[in-house]
Amino acid sequence: MTMKQMKLKLIACEVFTRELSTALAHSVHIIDPIFLPFGLHNYPNKLRVRLQCEIDSTESERFDYILLGYGLCSRGTAEITARSIPLVVPRAHDCITLFLGSRKRYDEEFTLHPGTYYYSPGWIERSEGDVKQGTITDKHEEALKEHYEEYVRKYGEDNAKFLIEQESMWLTNYTRAALIKTGVGPTEIYRSFTQNIAESRGWNYEEIEGDLTLIEKMVKGEWSEQDFLIVDPNTSVIESFDQKIITTKHKELEKTK
Repeated sequence: MTMKQMKLKLIACEVFTRELSTALAHSVHIIDPIFLPFGLHNYPNKLRVRLQCEIDSTESERFDYILLGYGLCSRGTAEITARSIPLVVPRAHDCITLFLGSRKRYDEEFTLHPGTYYYSPGWIERSEGDVKQGTITDKHEEALKEHYEEYVRKYGEDNAKFLIEQESMWLTNYTRAALIKTGVGPTEIYRSFTQNIAESRGWNYEEIEGDLTLIEKMVKGEWSEQDFLIVDPNTSVIESFDQKIITTKHKELEKTK
């Protein structure tokens, strides 16, 4: 039986540029990709607005689905709403899940190796936020301010101060730099970059094998309920606070599923 060829729009973080470009070349479907700036993940509100603008400006008659190449990303994708075209969203906290291939492996890595800062080709080549050539930039402070304002609205000022203090201590909590090898790009350059950062900060250096299964499934149209959330028209993405990570809420009926 011949597989139906779908027309898909992909809106993704540029951290996935190399990996998704490789996967797109092997997909049977017709996919129009848009890569958004890496630095948006530091500013959840800006990311949410930018994603919604891209979704809203998509011509409904041109595509069957819109794919989002993002995880929950500090709730940057929470409250995103599907208009006339359904959305397909990975069930992932952040991009690391997609680079490791599954939530199970993500959980295993974070349990066995807490205090690890992960690097991938896109994190190294596209970085413009917390880490750039091994230094902390003022963009990190700008991001913390935005996080603080959002936390105050949601949790109150005292809780917001505590959360920001914890986020501000991020460097002291790391002891390992791990290069995720995804099989694309100049590995030697990535290795040298990550080793230099590890050495400058007194971290251990390790390499781990990436797994592009989730990325490949996304562009192949293999959207199992376990790994992906299908967001119907007039429905929003919300955080589920459980193993599913995200669920949906109907914009009018305010019901979750």
